[in-house]
Amino acid sequence: MKIFVMIFALLVIITPLAFAESSNVGTIYWKEEIISNNSFADIYVKDNDMNKKEYPNFADNFTITVWSDTSPDGVEIKVLETGVYSGIFKGSVYISDSGKTAKNRLVANPGDILYAKYTDFTLPNGNVSEIISAAVVKISGGNMDQILNNIDSSMRPSIFENKIPSWVKNNAGWWADGTISESEFISGVEFLINDGIINVPPTTVSSETSDGVPAWVKNNAGWWADGTITDAEFVNGIQHLIKSGLISVSVDSEPVKVPYVESNTGDSELTALEAKLEKCSEIVKAYKRIDCEKPLDKSIMLYDYQTNSEHFDLGPITYHWFGVGSEGNKFEITSTGQAILSVRMLVENTSSEITAIHCTSPSICAYDVWDGSKAFKYSGMDFTSGQIVLNPGDSREFNILFGPNIGYGGTEFEYDSSKSYTFRIDETFGSTNIPLKVE
Repeated sequence: MKIFVMIFALLVIITPLAFAESSNVGTIYWKEEIISNNSFADIYVKDNDMNKKEYPNFADNFTITVWSDTSPDGVEIKVLETGVYSGIFKGSVYISDSGKTAKNRLVANPGDILYAKYTDFTLPNGNVSEIISAAVVKISGGNMDQILNNIDSSMRPSIFENKIPSWVKNNAGWWADGTISESEFISGVEFLINDGIINVPPTTVSSETSDGVPAWVKNNAGWWADGTITDAEFVNGIQHLIKSGLISVSVDSEPVKVPYVESNTGDSELTALEAKLEKCSEIVKAYKRIDCEKPLDKSIMLYDYQTNSEHFDLGPITYHWFGVGSEGNKFEITSTGQAILSVRMLVENTSSEITAIHCTSPSICAYDVWDGSKAFKYSGMDFTSGQIVLNPGDSREFNILFGPNIGYGGTEFEYDSSKSYTFRIDETFGSTNIPLKVE
């Protein structure tokens, strides 16, 4: 058995155990460890236990404490769940070199240590833990690494958040010295990208494909394995492999592409997919059965949207929607008088380039509801880290809920039977209004 295959097998066995042991433990980290004065700094908390699900389709929120050497009393700021049920929460604080510390403004001087504290009340047996993360305020021309290295490593979880696992470097080294083949290395990297272990920035695939991996990419892999070059430089080489078509990036392994078909011939297409899905049930090993079923389930869902829903073409994206009253699309007024509107759509990238749709917060979101005079911002959504990235030919459902005001520029959704409502899309690649027919 080849080395990469053995490592992957071990990961499949070990990873679930690791998650089981740490599922109750929260983490907190600054998005950047070196922060410039007079700018906003983002802080993230990861804790699935804080995803309370008290209200279906609503994002949760809670408060954390931030302070600096200059302002040791600090302030409390709110962190908001980045997507419904994501368990990842984001907050922002403005770092200022003047004025007073108040609300979401924290005063700090160059060279100050910035602290963020999350109190985890959801540990087993009722235990409580205070988790602290640190960053530094940039000194112009100063050696920030020296200051960072003096911080307790337990307060620097971000150095692990964005690092590629060490075993990946082993693979790169083995390829560089000939222990594993070029095809095995490429297959391994495809898995790592598609599984989210290596994060590669959006990369356009060139129309001109390469005949093989350039020598400099292989050299990079070896240099990266022994620490001569950085993660970012190694990722540059991976991007080149994607551009040249040597690495295929997709959300699912072995994706099944389903073309648009007329309704009178669609039954045969659907029957073929369902027959393949039925064959998957014969696979004994659970993870292999899931690998078989997942792309087929997705293709059947895409077929259903393509043949039975309304289609709205906007730049590289086609929006598919079944309308209010379908599954995931609901309008109701609760017993308290609160109007609730749930919107579920499928987005399909019909272009030849990687693209993304965007919704970072209620105030910074390409999607809202308009009644002709007033815009209503979301109460919950399931965008991951503020965007949904789509590879060419890829598709994904997304959900947005409008209801109570959750802050961060949000609004309370109000219903007036005399008004007409539209779902507004205002992306960088185009804008459109979709009638909602709410009643």
